[in-house]
Amino acid sequence: MVLTALTQKQQQVVGSDGTHYYTYSFTYSPGQTDIIPAVGDWLDLLSLNNSNYASCLYVALNNGQLFPVSYLPVRSPFYMLRVFNGCSDTVSGTFIIGRELFQPAKMNVAIPSTMNVNVQSPLDSSGNLKAGIYYPLDSNNNVKVGIYSPLDSLGYVKTDVMVKNGSTPYWSTTLVNNQTITSNGSTSAIDVSNYLHFLVLIYVTAVSGTSPSLNVYLNVVDEANNNQSVPIASVTNITSTGTYYISATNLPARYINVSWTVGGTSPSFTVTITLHMKW
Repeated sequence: MVLTALTQKQQQVVGSDGTHYYTYSFTYSPGQTDIIPAVGDWLDLLSLNNSNYASCLYVALNNGQLFPVSYLPVRSPFYMLRVFNGCSDTVSGTFIIGRELFQPAKMNVAIPSTMNVNVQSPLDSSGNLKAGIYYPLDSNNNVKVGIYSPLDSLGYVKTDVMVKNGSTPYWSTTLVNNQTITSNGSTSAIDVSNYLHFLVLIYVTAVSGTSPSLNVYLNVVDEANNNQSVPIASVTNITSTGTYYISATNLPARYINVSWTVGGTSPSFTVTITLHMKW
């Protein structure tokens, strides 16, 4: 992610109808994101190096949802643009950023010799840009999290309107570490309320017993029904060493766990189970 100072904008122009605009040239590599602190009332695309890229180059006004630039022009006040290149190639072109101004009547104003920093200037007494309402920097001169910036507290670009409560986009953990399983059991419940997509990997490194079998289940915890574990995906009848997996997607659950059952006579399985999640 790149935070771009608007140094590439060309000389501003005021049209005869009071339209005030400037252009901004860009070049983005595949997967690149950018934040442009631009103020305007409307946005359009002046040029693009390949018209096919209009469907995979995305832009958002302020903290709004990303949309393809093929939807431009749009007319809505903004103080910031967020750009994401979802194309497989480098994309370059030019945005045109406009404001709609009126021509105020001329008036004479006496300018004081010393500006009042609390009212007339976004500078503090040391000549630095003031944090807070005047500028999207905090007291440490970092980009502010929240209304001013589409970054969460970990520095990741927000993917939707709701902040992900400090969770990273991808997370993995080990639930069972090289454990010998000889009877039925389960892991404790895991809070996954910030994630939707899940992958459980099961590594079986040793098997013994007479006709041993192992079943592994991915369960959601039903908080509305006494925290009952309800299987939603599974891999069953494991009888030999190897690597197995369970996957689930778009799972609207707060808590999940992994459980297992064994069968046969004196069954024994040496197992490692890992859980992988993403937004």
